[in-house]
Amino acid sequence: MTSRCSTAGLHYQKKMGGNQSHSSSKDVEEGRVRQNPQKIYGLSRLMTAKADHNQVVAVKGWDKHDENMKNTQLLKGLYKTLDPTMMKVTEDVRGEIQLSFKYDFKRSLLLVKVIKCRDLRMRDLRSKMPDPYVRIILMPDEEGMEPKKTGVVRGDNEPRFDEIFAFPLDELELVSLKMIVDVLDDDITGQDDNLGQVIIDLNSFNFKDSPTHTAWYMFSTETDFTVAGDLDITLAYQLPSSLWVTVHRASNLPPRSDGKPADVFVKMNIPGTKKFFQTHVKKQTLDPEWEESFEFEVAKEEFGMRQVIFHAIDEDKGSGNESLGQVVINLADFDPDRGLYGSFRLTDLRSTKCLRSKWAQHSVMQEFRQSLVAHAQSKTPKILYGPHKGQTVVSVSCRKAGAHGKIRMVEGIPIK
Repeated sequence: MTSRCSTAGLHYQKKMGGNQSHSSSKDVEEGRVRQNPQKIYGLSRLMTAKADHNQVVAVKGWDKHDENMKNTQLLKGLYKTLDPTMMKVTEDVRGEIQLSFKYDFKRSLLLVKVIKCRDLRMRDLRSKMPDPYVRIILMPDEEGMEPKKTGVVRGDNEPRFDEIFAFPLDELELVSLKMIVDVLDDDITGQDDNLGQVIIDLNSFNFKDSPTHTAWYMFSTETDFTVAGDLDITLAYQLPSSLWVTVHRASNLPPRSDGKPADVFVKMNIPGTKKFFQTHVKKQTLDPEWEESFEFEVAKEEFGMRQVIFHAIDEDKGSGNESLGQVVINLADFDPDRGLYGSFRLTDLRSTKCLRSKWAQHSVMQEFRQSLVAHAQSKTPKILYGPHKGQTVVSVSCRKAGAHGKIRMVEGIPIK
């Protein structure tokens, strides 16, 4: 059976298995039931069961409250999958890690305690538990310091480590260092899979005021630190609302893994707008030149909430396109009277907050929050707030956010 519901611009669809009765209490009320004693007896039992159920619900109102709360959590889970503020990635990354930091001023040691992880993704489609361990690396690593690793916890997606590592660092070194924390799945037969990564700026801690910092950190996809090269760009503004973007050239791009030059093009967009542009593909070169210009319609008043994202891509029709890095220009810092010309370093920004659209955060996400509250208060859509028996798949889409989400449930329990 398939049922649909459209509320507040969101379109829901529910699919489920099982047979449905062709008669109901409504049929009885409208006089549609034929004089079939067996069917009448079955309907009377159904109506009696409904009356008993309603009485139980009236007595045990708290149980109904718990059911509504559970269904509200399912609704929140669907909304998370629609999040328009994040650049979509193909990797399935989820979970968090709890870390604690302390600096020993007397011995010039940074102490890092790896406490535990939670909600790590499963190893494969058969829901096999991972064998996780944590690896810690400092960047830039100028002294060749070996990575620190915890022990492996077998068959657990909520592993507890409680291991402490010491890094000999002067206080001034904390200002310029980043800590890369990876959770890896130990694989004795091949390469260890990355289950998630956290990048922490050590200059974000004030150890003099607060000697210890303990927090949960949400995982992102693994960052490619081998990304290199520069992109030359010009931005110019023409009233009333034309933002002209010119991609001149890229330089010092890395070769492919087989040593051959890449086939490069640049894709660009402003999150929150509908237009996407891309340059022509330049074949077999590490220093491609384009000199191509594109026009975005952007009101001057929107600059504070807009960014231009440039994404350099290696076209490979055989094994799939490969990212060569991104450049993000924040229009809040752009002077439309002077324009902008510069050479910008390509970096892997897929997992950073730089690719969160401020416009989406302030506009679309505000609508999302209001819609979520409205749905939760009115207990809609009914296809989600009804009882969940057997296997059920509920999907939701939003054209305005350009996203869709889906959740599968078995006896009311969400399954990833």
